[in-house]
Amino acid sequence: MSEPLRVQEEAYEGTPLRSLDRTGTHVLTAICFLAGLFHIVSLLIYPIDPTILRSTHLALACVVVFILFKPARKVSNRVAWYDILLAFVSVLPAYYISVNLSEYVGRYGVAPTDWDVLWGFVLMLTTMEITRRTSGWALPIIALCFLAYAFLGPYMPAELWHKGYSFERVITYMFSSDGIYSTALSVSATYVIMFVMFGSFLERSGGMKFFIDFSYSLTGRRRGGPAKVALIASGCMGTISGTSVGNVATVGAFTIPLMKRVGYSPQFSAAVEAAASTGGQIMPPVMGAAAFMMADFTGISYSNIALAAAIPAILYYVAVYFMIDLEALRLGLIPKKDEEIPALWGVLKSGLHLMIPIAVLVYSLVVLKNSPLMAGALGMLSAMVLSWFSRDKERRLGIKNVYLAIANAFKGLVNIAATCATAGIVVGVFALTGLGAKISDFLINAAFGNIYLLLFYAMIVCIILGLGLPTVASYAIAASTVGPALINLGIDPLPAHLFLIYYSSLSVITPPIAVSAFAAAAIAGSEPQRTGWQACKLSLTAFLVPFMFVFGEELLFQGNWLGILWAFVTACVGVYMLAAAIVGYLRTKANALIRLLCLASSILMMMVGFVYDVLGIMIMILVLWMNSRKKTAVPNNPSVA
Repeated sequence: MSEPLRVQEEAYEGTPLRSLDRTGTHVLTAICFLAGLFHIVSLLIYPIDPTILRSTHLALACVVVFILFKPARKVSNRVAWYDILLAFVSVLPAYYISVNLSEYVGRYGVAPTDWDVLWGFVLMLTTMEITRRTSGWALPIIALCFLAYAFLGPYMPAELWHKGYSFERVITYMFSSDGIYSTALSVSATYVIMFVMFGSFLERSGGMKFFIDFSYSLTGRRRGGPAKVALIASGCMGTISGTSVGNVATVGAFTIPLMKRVGYSPQFSAAVEAAASTGGQIMPPVMGAAAFMMADFTGISYSNIALAAAIPAILYYVAVYFMIDLEALRLGLIPKKDEEIPALWGVLKSGLHLMIPIAVLVYSLVVLKNSPLMAGALGMLSAMVLSWFSRDKERRLGIKNVYLAIANAFKGLVNIAATCATAGIVVGVFALTGLGAKISDFLINAAFGNIYLLLFYAMIVCIILGLGLPTVASYAIAASTVGPALINLGIDPLPAHLFLIYYSSLSVITPPIAVSAFAAAAIAGSEPQRTGWQACKLSLTAFLVPFMFVFGEELLFQGNWLGILWAFVTACVGVYMLAAAIVGYLRTKANALIRLLCLASSILMMMVGFVYDVLGIMIMILVLWMNSRKKTAVPNNPSVA
């Protein structure tokens, strides 16, 4: 078991990872494996009390973080005595809960003891510290601000006033299933861990290489091929990993140099990878942690959420694909014959078995209506069995590879666990003080009851929250504040919460703190802020998709099949016309009039109603006729500006 855990520092926004020595690597791998094994047993074989599961889940994540992450960038790689002490102390609240659970459940937040307060305070400190190490300062600072609000309620303005709460009540309320151990952490400890393990099993058996080779063979010889390879490969891997920054760090290490090699600028190459990886958080069947949290918040089954999210996710990738294609056409990037591009049949022949676990997962979720836990378990089992059909013996999931797959899965989960736990503090303050209802009423009044204006406010809130927070934390806060306002104005919970997830995901490529774009820029050697704006430009059409599915239920697979098909086709045409308006190119360079007509056509086809679609199609036909009369011209300079 000598192979070390795979780590990518670009996947984390906090302090750097330690470079452990051989002994340290073995110890950390063993801890991560035992932590993963604990979850498999407690979720699938011998169920335990949910609060004990959540507290143990967080305690194990704390131990891994204090060993793996430095407390500061300039600190030595050696694991210091205080990290060992913190790792030990972080386990004690979970032990205290397991020993005193029956008594504690009846008294927290009402008649707490001194020991309750002590271990609750220790838990809050260690939770915010591991969040700081894995995700930076933003979320801990926000959590501290909300905690201050819980104490300072009597001094707040009338709109935010509440009676205030004692130190003991606030601390012990957070030390419960209403605070740190709330729904957010439950999602991490159950659904997310199972699907991360599924992704780890699939990757260990050669999944990432297969998806890259498959994408390369499919689009490598097409116009703008390498960028399309990045789009498809990142989409395939992103839907399994559910994290955009981590996906940039893994897939981007291959695709970004490939794009640069054929003539794309470092900035454009990084932007394509960032945009492509971001879509993985909203792409079924796995999606990201926020989708599992949505299932718990709304009571809607995960299979229904995944089905409803399918068309919007496809539209996201269609929109980015059109932007890449038209940009390549504008720049005259002519497809090249590359002997290194693998043959499609050869790729499918050697790796088609890797698609079967995903098919098993989807069939289990959508057709058999199994729980996400059972679907994830069946996917893992099928990946393990089918790996033995691989010609590469190193890709077969024997004892060693299963050991490393489980260990890598838990190691990759610790930042999600930390984020969910600290987000629980924010959600707990909302529940304790009634702040969520106050903000909901404020937003409705600020929008004057206008649903379009409220949706615009919701978009801004999600993007601002996401500038410094991981997607799961951004969604958790938005769901507690903006979600009730959207529902109170008549939007169904399914489109309302998908709307919030969509913009919480897009925030990671939105400057000034576009974390996915910054990670891609680090690999490409480009300027981070310009890369972020370029990624936004590539994804601009996708920023309108949530407004489309809020008012068009067919895009969420609701209604008759003919209506769903018509809505999907016209939406695809609409995003194409918008891409043409943004890039300013169809077969030839588009003048100002053609770009305006493209914009008008796209807006009409994105609006709900058959008449709008027909008008949009008529304008599109006019645009294509006007463009066809112009002489096709290919730029002499194929490089990306």
